Order: sequence, then structure tokens, then C-alpha cells
Amino acid sequence: MNTPINNLLNLGTSSTANSSASTSSSQGPGGNLGESAFLTLLAAELQYQNPLQPMDNTQFVAQLAQFSSLAAVTKQSTTLSDILSTLQQQNPVVQLSQLIGKTVSTNQGSGVVTAVSQQGHSVVVDVKGLGSVPVGDITQVQA
Repeated sequence: MNTPINNLLNLGTSSTANSSASTSSSQGPGGNLGESAFLTLLAAELQYQNPLQPMDNTQFVAQLAQFSSLAAVTKQSTTLSDILSTLQQQNPVVQLSQLIGKTVSTNQGSGVVTAVSQQGHSVVVDVKGLGSVPVGDITQVQA
């Protein structure tokens, strides 16, 4: 029997264009089923349950708790991604912090970056053995 529950569970295996469209809208990051698929599955489960043996209240509460957890984790992940993106776009010191611990070369020599700082409108890196070097003077970066 082809019920909505079976259709939902087989979203990843169907090759029709219609199910592909519904799959993309119901899947979360990484191809996992997302919130809309979870709600669809829960609604189908409630609709097609045996009226003589209805869903246990503890199961229903557990599924609602799982949905709440999924929604919270999704929102938290999105918020953290937004914060990181904003920091990287607005602050060159954060962008250049990935140079710490790497060897850089300049016209004056080379050394390991120990710190990144902003002095006025320019960003400088502290290079062991060379002192403070403007970012524009870096000619090569090595691991």
C-alpha cells in the first residue's frame, strides 16, 4: 500500500521529477530531512493511526520534543553561521587571524606570524624576528 508515510520515507529513492521537487524543499542541510518533512511525517502518522490503538501520549510528547530540539538546533546553527560571516566580512583582523602560526615572507625576511592587530586604518602582523609588518608587505605565506 502506498501511503503518504511510505512516500515520505522513500523521498531519497524515488527518481520522479515531482518527488525530487518535494525532496529539495523538505530536506535540511546536508540532505537530511528537515522540519517540514518531520511535520509531514507526524501529520501522516496521526492521520493514518489505528483508531482502536491511538498513538500513546508519551510517544506524541517525545516526538514534539524532538521537533522542538530540531528547530532550536537549526536556528542556533543559522545564527552562528550568520555571526561568523558578519565578523569575517566586517573585520579584517578576524580574516587575517588565520595567518597566526604560519610562516610569511617579506622583502625584509621571513618568520612566523604571532599576532594580528589593527593600527589606525592599517592591519599589521607581528612576525617573529621581524617585528610589526604591514599586511601589504607580505609576499608569500607558507604553512
